Amino acid sequence: MSSNLIQIKAFLGKYYPELAYSSTQDKYAKVGLNKFFEQRFIIQDNKTQMIIDPQLKGLVAIISGNEIFISKELYDHPYVTVTNSMENKDNLTSNPKSLYTAEVFSTLAYLICQNHTMFHIIGEIEEPIYIKYTTEYEVFYNSVVVVNIAEGFDVEIVEEFESNCALNAVTNYILNANSRLNLSTFYRNHYSALSFCLRNIIVQDTAKYSHILFGKGSSNVLDESRIHANNNSSVELLGCINPGQQEFHCIVGILPGSQDYSFFLDHRHVVGGKGKTTFTPQVVGHLPVNSHTNVSSLVLDHYAEEFRAEKMSDFLSSITNRATLERTVGVERFYNNKSKFLQFQ
Repeated sequence: MSSNLIQIKAFLGKYYPELAYSSTQDKYAKVGLNKFFEQRFIIQDNKTQMIIDPQLKGLVAIISGNEIFISKELYDHPYVTVTNSMENKDNLTSNPKSLYTAEVFSTLAYLICQNHTMFHIIGEIEEPIYIKYTTEYEVFYNSVVVVNIAEGFDVEIVEEFESNCALNAVTNYILNANSRLNLSTFYRNHYSALSFCLRNIIVQDTAKYSHILFGKGSSNVLDESRIHANNNSSVELLGCINPGQQEFHCIVGILPGSQDYSFFLDHRHVVGGKGKTTFTPQVVGHLPVNSHTNVSSLVLDHYAEEFRAEKMSDFLSSITNRATLERTVGVERFYNNKSKFLQFQ
């Protein structure tokens, strides 16, 4: 064990009381965040290093806290501009800590990660973009990513979480008017790992946001989305959660800027033994009249061992059958991720 391990409670200093209070909010009551503050990690303290890695194939970015590895194909793509906040003259005088709020636990990333990586998509892209979030052992990595999709464009993005220790990612997706984002998320953490993921999604007028979440548990996962739905926008959220003998917690917040939008949600949770999942909705006001919401669970303990894989497959099939990409180039990685998720143990 490294001698450089720092207790999170001590590292946070004056912010600890706020975050300790934040962790007791009703939406986090079942997550057990209070246990996190006593744990010890190596805290990444270097400035953001963005490395163009010629060995990465396809449109790929690997986010390891402050270290960003980007494929040459993605960096050189004519319709993708990659920058960081330290390079942006408009942000030189801004304080990244100002975006921290104790109302949302994962925003502690703004306290630790002072530089934000930004992907500005300004044209049609022929392949999906893969964004992988990783950690090493004994570390607590934080990252802030902004994906801005210009007006009228259609993008497919695949998120991959593979943590070996503690990971906190804040990703801001900005969908400008008439744009569309088809987002897929795969969790493949080690059992001892922690993941805190916050997606802050701004869906502008007439934009469309769809998300399929494939969640496998580790020691603890907190996956939180905050969706700002505007006039005539569309939001579709699908989820397949299989925590194994670990924990996976989902929070979905809806903050409408208009009541004229469409909303569809279908989450399927598979639980058995010591495995635990939770789903917590947070809606400001009311959902639109024609909204559809379904959160259902399959309890494996009710079935004999030899029937469980079949039951899981049938239970999740209405979502997994829809988990496809519209692109035909650069999709093998997506379907490999899907296949691994469907290898039920």
